Formats: sequence, C-alpha cells, structure tokens
Amino acid sequence: MSTPTAQRPVFQPKVTAAAVFGTTVEWYDFALYATAASLVFNKLYFPGGDPLVGTVAAFGTFAIGFLGRPLGGAYFGELGDRKGRKHVLVVTLLLMGIATTGIGLLPTYGSIGVAAPLLLTLLRFVQGFAAGGEKTGALILLFENAPARWRGLLSSLPAIGTGMGTLLSTGAMTIVSTTLSQQAFLDWGWRIPFLLSAVLTLFGLWVRRSLGETEDFQQELKRQAREEAARPDRAGRASWRQRLAKSRFVESWRKYPKEMIIVICAGAAENCGYYIFGTFSVAYAQDAGLATGPVLTGIMAVSVVKLASVPLFGALSDRWGRRPVSILGATVMAAACYPFFRVLDTEQPWLVLLALLVTLGIGQSAVLGAQPAFFAELFSTKVRFTAVGVANNIGTVLTGGLAPLLASSLLLWFGHSIAGVVIFLLLTCGITIVTVAVARETRVRHESVRPAAETAVG
Repeated sequence: MSTPTAQRPVFQPKVTAAAVFGTTVEWYDFALYATAASLVFNKLYFPGGDPLVGTVAAFGTFAIGFLGRPLGGAYFGELGDRKGRKHVLVVTLLLMGIATTGIGLLPTYGSIGVAAPLLLTLLRFVQGFAAGGEKTGALILLFENAPARWRGLLSSLPAIGTGMGTLLSTGAMTIVSTTLSQQAFLDWGWRIPFLLSAVLTLFGLWVRRSLGETEDFQQELKRQAREEAARPDRAGRASWRQRLAKSRFVESWRKYPKEMIIVICAGAAENCGYYIFGTFSVAYAQDAGLATGPVLTGIMAVSVVKLASVPLFGALSDRWGRRPVSILGATVMAAACYPFFRVLDTEQPWLVLLALLVTLGIGQSAVLGAQPAFFAELFSTKVRFTAVGVANNIGTVLTGGLAPLLASSLLLWFGHSIAGVVIFLLLTCGITIVTVAVARETRVRHESVRPAAETAVG
C-alpha cells in the first residue's frame, strides 16, 4: 500500500545522505577540473605564447565535458525511468570517480605530446557523461520521497552536495597551491586533489549501497505492468524504430514539448552565473594581473554560505512559489554583474567576498533553490528522469558549460575589456526572467502534482 505524499516524513536520513553525499563526491570531481583549468591545464596541457590563449584552450576541454551531459542525461534518464533510480546513482558515481582519478595520473604535454590534451579531453567527456545522470537522479530521489508541501526544500538539497563538492575541491586546490612552491605545485602537487577522488568515490558508493527505490517509481512500475498485461501478445521482436518511438526520450518531446523548452531556458541565469562568477572570475583575475587568493578564498566562503542559502530559497519557493524566487535570483545577478568585476579590480578581500555573496550566495542560490522542484513538477513519473535530465543538461551546455570558454574568448575579442562578458551575463539572466515569467506556477498545496500539460505552461 502506497503512502500518501502528505504523510511522508520531511526528513529521511538515509535518502538525504544518499543524495547529498553522493552528489558531494560527484561535484568535487566535476568542479575540480574547473579550478585546474584556470591554474594548471593551460600551462601543462595547452602550452603556448599568450597565457590567456592557453586558458581558452583549457576551458575548451571544460566545455567538452558539458557536451557529454545531454548524452548522459538521455542514457541514464532512460535507464532510471525503466530500471530504477538507485542503479543510475551508483553507476554515475563510479564512472565519475574513475575519470577523475585518471586525470590525476595523466602524463603532461611535455611527456607524451599531443596525446596528453586528447586524453584529457576524453576523460573530461566521461566526467560530463556521468554528471548528466547524477544531479538529476539525486533531485528526483528526494522529490519523489518528499511531502508535496516540502518539495521545494527537499529537492534543493542536492545543491548542498554541489556546494560542498565545490568547497572541497577549491579548498584542496588552494591548500596544495599555497603550501607548495609554484614549481612543485605544477610538477606534482596539483595531482593530489584528483587522486583523492578514489577515496571519496568509495565513500560515496558505501553511502548509497543500501538505497531503495522511490515509492512513486515503484507505483509507476506496477502501473506499467498492468498495462503490459492488458495488451495482446505480439509476435516478433520490435524494430529499432519501434523501440525508439517507445523510448522515454521521444515520449518526453512528444508529450511535453513546451515543458522541455522551459527547462532548457529557465536555468540560463543560474548556469551562466555559477561558471562566470565562480570559475571564470579566477581566470579574469589572472589575466588582469590581480591576486587570485582573495577570489579563491571568497569562492570557498560562499560555498559554505550556499549550504544554507540554497535550501532557504528552496523553502521560500514552497511558500512564495517557484516563479517569484527564480525571477528574484536572476534579477539580482543581472544587476550585480558589472559591479562584480569592478570590485575584483580592487583586490580587497572583504569587497571580493561581498561581491561573491551577492552574486552566488543570493542571486544564483535563489534560482538554484527554486528550480529543481519546478523542473520535476513539469513531468509525470514515467518520463521525469529522462525529461529533466535531457532538457536541463542541454540548457547547462548552452549557458553553463560554454560560459567560461565564451567569457575568455569575449575577453580577448574586446581587448581584455569585461564589456562582452557583462553583455553575455545580462542576456542569460534575461532569458531566465522571460521564460519563468511566461510559465505558470507549478507549486501545489495538495497531495498530488498535476501533469505539466495541465498546470505548467501558459
């Protein structure tokens, strides 16, 4: 007998730990590459004359990882919707750990030549492929176990894992870069945080070992079994076209085309803001000859703040609605984007921290806290994993994964002026504001969540 969503406990330690701890390990691996792209890979794997050109090349492989995310979202989404959420969450974590440890063991350009950046790109792609299923699976795990009136809060908790992962990866890289000499750091020190991934991955797998399937998914399996039993037997094996037509990927686009577009566009401000303010800012400081210490320290401090701010905004979305909180966050980032870089120019640690608190701790956190439940509420249980995984990852590629590469390129094209980057940020914030504004509110107070075709789109 199923448990009504209103009677489900708000806090479920085993489920929460499996989602948050696993995402922490996964995002430690994924975020670690972003920091290394600014500090290490541009020198050891993409050597050249202009350091900024090497940074652009390093961020190019960073973007390659994001190209793997929609593929991972489609593959693991189909797997998760058919076989179960737990299986996907174990596989994605293991795959990410193997790729990250491999980066830590990879010879440099000086040792094996052009094979080094090629292998680095391949491993980054594997990271992206795994990440395509991880975050979606974690938020759906919590969403499908949550009481209806607390879905915003609980669905935002995987973002704690992304924040903790970013904190750990930035902290590990900061420790080795500041305690070792520059030469020792480039020779071998940078590898230490990557090799730690093997230990963290084993820990994450241990946390998820006893994870069960969500009750919503179990009920969906029973419903599908009844439908299959009622159908007449059909001899012969289905063709690949028939299997494709029945796939969750095709069904998502066929039944929920408007909702898929909403998910792709709604996260533009959050995706771009995170990678511009939290990743590209380090490269900007290096290019301008500024100290990177205050930026890295500020990013770590804000990662701690986000452990509280993201769930807070998730809870506010349960009271105010998903739309107002998302629009608030995008508006804050749009208003702060130009002052942010002017503050970085001061090299004043407390001002840099304040700028990061406004942009990441408030603006990006508001969008990040409100949208996981918003996305999940758009789709039925049958296609939820696939639909959210594919659409959200496509949006992440277009407005997040390419953001550091585009920002570095714009910095070159505009003669090291920040004007092009600011315009880019304003455009992505505008996309989020307009998209969310034209969508109907998905937050509900009653026990069941109606399908997106009825509630989500105006």
